[in-house]
Amino acid sequence: MIRYARSQETLLTYGLRTVPGVVNVSAGDDRQTVRLELTVGGRADAPAECEWIRIALPFGVKPEDLTVTAPEDLWTGTEGGSAPGHGGGWDSTVKREGEQLVVTFEPGREPVFDGTFQVTFVVSYIVVNEAVGTATISVTESTAPASGGGYQERATTFPVNKWPADFHVGNFRPDQVTVGNGERVTLTWERSRGPAYVLHWGENESQDVSQDSSWVSLPLERTTGFMLVATDDSNGGAPLVHALTTAVTVERPNLLVGDLDVNGTTRLQGARQQVAVPAVSTSQFYRAGTDGTLLGFLQAASGAAGSTLAATVYRAGANEYTMRFTSDNSSGPPTETPVSIPVPEGAEVLLHFGGQNGDTLQLVWLPQGAGTFEVIDR
Repeated sequence: MIRYARSQETLLTYGLRTVPGVVNVSAGDDRQTVRLELTVGGRADAPAECEWIRIALPFGVKPEDLTVTAPEDLWTGTEGGSAPGHGGGWDSTVKREGEQLVVTFEPGREPVFDGTFQVTFVVSYIVVNEAVGTATISVTESTAPASGGGYQERATTFPVNKWPADFHVGNFRPDQVTVGNGERVTLTWERSRGPAYVLHWGENESQDVSQDSSWVSLPLERTTGFMLVATDDSNGGAPLVHALTTAVTVERPNLLVGDLDVNGTTRLQGARQQVAVPAVSTSQFYRAGTDGTLLGFLQAASGAAGSTLAATVYRAGANEYTMRFTSDNSSGPPTETPVSIPVPEGAEVLLHFGGQNGDTLQLVWLPQGAGTFEVIDR
C-alpha cells in the first residue's frame, strides 16, 4: 500500500510504501519486520534544490511508537540518485535522538528535483514493537526553490497502522476483469477473523461482508471500482483501517443523458490515442475527458529487476483506487505483463513507472466517447 503526500508545505513530493503492505506487530519470539520505501520527486512547475532528507521513526514500546530496534541494526539504501544531476550518490546516517530514530540521507552534490526523476530511500530490518496502534513517520526536507531563496526545513507525516499479529487480508480480485453490460462478477479475498469488513462500489453503494470471503455483484452497467475496507477498533484507540481495491471494465456501458439529438453517424467508441507515458522512475498526472480504459503492457529488461506501474485514480481530490502491475523477468526471458485500467470521466490519474533504463511501458487510451487522456501539471 502506497501513501502519497501532497503537502502544501513541502517543495518535494513523497510516496511511502511499506513492505509488507499490512504491518503486523511482533508477538514474543515471533518478530515482525517492516521495510520502508520513501520515493521522492519534484514538480516541473516548481523545481527545488535539496540539501538533505530525514526520516524520523518513533522509538519505544507504546502504541504510537514503531520500534525499539537499535540504530546500528537498521539497514539503509538508495534506489536511483546516482547520476550527477540526481544527487551523485546519497550517503545515510542513523542515530537515536530522544524518542526517535532519525535517518538522514545527504546527496554527494545537491540535486534539483524538477519532476524528471525520482529517488527512493529505503530503511529496512525495522522490528515492529508489540503494541497495536498507529505510528506516525515524519519526513523533513531541507530545500530551496530553484528560482531563488534560502534553504528551509519543511515537513510532512505518514501514519502507519500496526495490526494485531494474526491479522491478514489480501488476494482481492474479481473472477473476470471485463464483462458485458448487465453481467455479474464474483469477488473473492482472503482474510482473518476479527475486523469488520465492508465492500464499497459505485457512487455510494456498500455491503457488510464481515462474515464472507466472496461476494457476487449486482448486474454491472458501467466500469466499476470496488474497495474492500477492513476496520479494527478493538485496541481502544483510533480505529485501524486497511483498504484493497480492484476494478471491472464493462463493455458497452449504459449512458445517462438529458437531451440527445443525433443526425448522421454515431460512434460510442472514441478514437484510439497513444499515451505519452512517464519516463522510467518518474511520475506524471493525467486527466480523463470521458470514461475510458488504459490498455497496454509492461515489460522489464531481460535479467533485470522487476519494473512496476502504479496507477492512482483521484476523483474530487480523493484517492478512489490504486492498481499496481509488476513485470519481473529476472529468472527468465522477458514477458509482457498486460495492463488494463478503467478510468471514469473527469478523474485525475497519477502514473508512476518504476524500473530502470531498458524497461518498456506502452499504453493507449480507449475512450467511451470523444474525450482525450491528457497530461496535466501537478
